[in-house]
Amino acid sequence: MLHLFTKRDTNDKIRAFLGAMTKHHRYRSWEHCYRYFQQADGTPRKIVAADPDHAALVLGFYLASWGMYRGSSFLLQFDYTIHLGVVTALAAQHFEPLWQAEFGSGQNDETLVPAIFDAIDAIKDVYRPFALAVESNEPSDTLVTKVLLGTFGCLPACDTYFISGFKDSGFKYSYLNSNFIRRALSICRENLPVLRAEQAWIKSAGGIHYPLMKLVDMHFWQTGYDLEVARTTPAPSAA
Repeated sequence: MLHLFTKRDTNDKIRAFLGAMTKHHRYRSWEHCYRYFQQADGTPRKIVAADPDHAALVLGFYLASWGMYRGSSFLLQFDYTIHLGVVTALAAQHFEPLWQAEFGSGQNDETLVPAIFDAIDAIKDVYRPFALAVESNEPSDTLVTKVLLGTFGCLPACDTYFISGFKDSGFKYSYLNSNFIRRALSICRENLPVLRAEQAWIKSAGGIHYPLMKLVDMHFWQTGYDLEVARTTPAPSAA
């Protein structure tokens, strides 16, 4: 089933999300993280090799700003060096196609899906010993997808509001699997003109390129957020 974004609806949702972002808003940590890892023109090995500690700190602060250091998170029990293995793994030559492509824009992007799964496995492999040491749980899909969104920009972040908005729009979501990745890819392809228009507006207004999957993330996150606001806002009393 396709979900076609109307220009008005997507414009409203994305700009509502951006409108909440003041100069020092925590959501801007994604911009700082993504810009940092993308600055090397598809070869992040250079920046990670030059200063892996800086790279780990950038990733860690972004994840903290995006709610991944709450009291229930295993990340809270460790310092920034927990991320060194992740930034080193993702900077490997094997993942250069993901750094160089904007997933969701190309007709052959299906060929990148195995590399995305390799990246998912690499992230989980690094974090798993830390998670099991304090939680007895695997690293969550939310954490993994937030790492992918802040580095490659190749998937939306599967958090509570995003999943709620995704399901409300008629899509199924059970966990981070090939069906979800292919649905996200199809959404980008079917809505490419609308998403490109939003990209251009954001670039002109803020000077930063938002990848397609970030726009998909914002669209469904805002949908889920609006649903929660409507659910928790008391109805006006009768006069």
